[in-house]
Amino acid sequence: MTHTSFTVLDDTQRHPDLAERIDQILRRVAPTVSEITGLPLPAKVRFRLLTPKAWREETRQHRMRILARDIADLDLLPAEISAMRLALKLGSFVPVLLWPLVPATTQEAADSQWETTTIPQTLRHCGVLTEEPFLVQVVAHELVHHMQEEAAGGTVWTSFFLPKRGVLASPKSVSAIVEGHATWAERQTLKRLFGTAADFREGPKSWRYRLHNRGIVRRFGPSREAYEQGSRLIAQAVAALGTGLVNQVWKDATHLPTESEIADPPSWIRRIERGLPGV
Repeated sequence: MTHTSFTVLDDTQRHPDLAERIDQILRRVAPTVSEITGLPLPAKVRFRLLTPKAWREETRQHRMRILARDIADLDLLPAEISAMRLALKLGSFVPVLLWPLVPATTQEAADSQWETTTIPQTLRHCGVLTEEPFLVQVVAHELVHHMQEEAAGGTVWTSFFLPKRGVLASPKSVSAIVEGHATWAERQTLKRLFGTAADFREGPKSWRYRLHNRGIVRRFGPSREAYEQGSRLIAQAVAALGTGLVNQVWKDATHLPTESEIADPPSWIRRIERGLPGV
């Protein structure tokens, strides 16, 4: 069994107690999350507490790194590169709108290690810090993303040009699997630890959260539908096939569900049970 090194960095230098809480939660939930998902823990798991400004800049830099990797790896036309650079420039305001709404994000850092970044103020705005199960929920969810990446073994799903990387499924399908799987696992973990699946979204929210939580702003963030539909899809697939077959999706993108299969889980279950690629 791989020994996992957990690191929680407080780049704000103002929240050592929160960093310690997250570290303790990681060590507590990791074995349970691994058992539930059937996925191995990576050798290293890193969480980092950031200020809102630092989080916004890290989000911007991450998107620029994705584009740089796409340019290096793929045969892109100059027009495609220019269009994506323009899109990133036009979308630079999005993190400013979203930061009070996003408890945590997990992505590849500049040193090529995957890490979860979170803003202590955001955790307060979202109501995550009002009850221990809410913080456990967020930590468990993001830990699953680390494990998904480990299971993918180098398969690149983080790209602005997924079809050129052989991932023909729609962005909605990718989001449904990645976020739905993490949501399903998070809920199963909470039930094991607390007897019920608490949800921080039902907790009290700050005035800033309510100010930013508007329909037009929400369009720029992950769809809640992706979390819920994806979670139902994974729950039914695991009940029918177990985690072994479901986890094939991390290494083989042809197992990703089509949009019609997301709405019809039995059809996806039948396909992956037969080992058939998507269409």
